[in-house]
Amino acid sequence: MGGLCLFGLAILCFIIGFIQLVAPEPAMRGQIPVRNIPGQMPLGGIPRPSGLDPSLSGVPRPAFLDPRIPGTISGLGSASQTTPQATSTASGGGPANMNEQKLSWIKVGQRIYTRHAVKGELMSHVLGRIVYAELWQQSRGPQVPWTPTGNAFIGLWLEGGMFLLNWQNRFYLLDERVELSDADIQRDFLPHARKFAQSDQTADVYFAYPPAMWHIDDIGKFNVTQTEGEGLLFRPGAVGRFIHASGDSGRALVVEDYEGGGGGQDTAWIGYSLAEEDIKPT
Repeated sequence: MGGLCLFGLAILCFIIGFIQLVAPEPAMRGQIPVRNIPGQMPLGGIPRPSGLDPSLSGVPRPAFLDPRIPGTISGLGSASQTTPQATSTASGGGPANMNEQKLSWIKVGQRIYTRHAVKGELMSHVLGRIVYAELWQQSRGPQVPWTPTGNAFIGLWLEGGMFLLNWQNRFYLLDERVELSDADIQRDFLPHARKFAQSDQTADVYFAYPPAMWHIDDIGKFNVTQTEGEGLLFRPGAVGRFIHASGDSGRALVVEDYEGGGGGQDTAWIGYSLAEEDIKPT
């Protein structure tokens, strides 16, 4: 009887041991299986879009926004290379100068109205008058002479330090004057004028000069043929070159660079354009 009990106990221990051997090991408390999600990026590994990469240098700056301010008119090749338009002649056969010039009705000592772009209508006393003869070269070259085109244009010195200028179909009322040295002209204006001349005056040339960005409209050469009155900074016979440029909101820049000999003061005039009908007698 006792041997039978021992045999049964042995069988029970064998069964219990077999069950423990084949049963799966229990999972740890709180452990959650992890699934890899296709395409999932690791934390912090999201790539920066290439367009926002701070190492990129960005879009090239347009040439006319280049902040460097170079340039002068002395040493400029030739300007106004186009064939001058035929001028009308007086009954005597010579150029019909004074009677044909715009603003020729304005005399020294007269009072006139002008419309300033910012200040509105102004009444000014005419203090002085200058006549420019336009010059040109038939071809480029240092040995090619500059000769008159037959066109002449008038500038008027007004009280209050203003200068009223006509050139071709352009009219300027200039009220800020900066005296220039040869170094100023070489630094601030010459490279731009030369670039414009080399394009046969067809390129859109922009440059910076306080207080604005400017677009060159015209360059050329002139001879002062007549002066009258007071306040003028020129004398008859003076020869110089010019740059006429325009800015935003009707701004205007006129640069005059005189050849040696004391014919005139190199000057940058800043002001505004106006229409011919904005100039009236009192």
